[in-house]
Amino acid sequence: MSDSPERMVAVVVRVASPGVPAFQLRKGEQGISVFDPAAVDPLLSEDEILAAFRPGSVVIYRSVAVIEEHGLQLEHTPGAESLPERLRIAHCEIGPGVGMDRPAFKVALRNLE
Repeated sequence: MSDSPERMVAVVVRVASPGVPAFQLRKGEQGISVFDPAAVDPLLSEDEILAAFRPGSVVIYRSVAVIEEHGLQLEHTPGAESLPERLRIAHCEIGPGVGMDRPAFKVALRNLE
């Protein structure tokens, strides 16, 4: 029996380097790139995502609910041309909530670590 929609948890995947904060804005960045595995059919696998990044990269899962609980917004945006097509389609950005300034945005992102 398949899971009902009520039991399914929407998650996004962040790719990071071990030992480096995964949810830290770099200078000039307006959001944090993540992938929605359910945006494509079949679902993106961890291996498929990691294959597009440097060896040694790791994936970090966060639920959409947790992201939104911190006042952040998730927006589907086209991924970089350098990414495989399925990852471009599944690309999203975590951005600041309505009226959130950059310092508050950075604090909210740190709370996702």
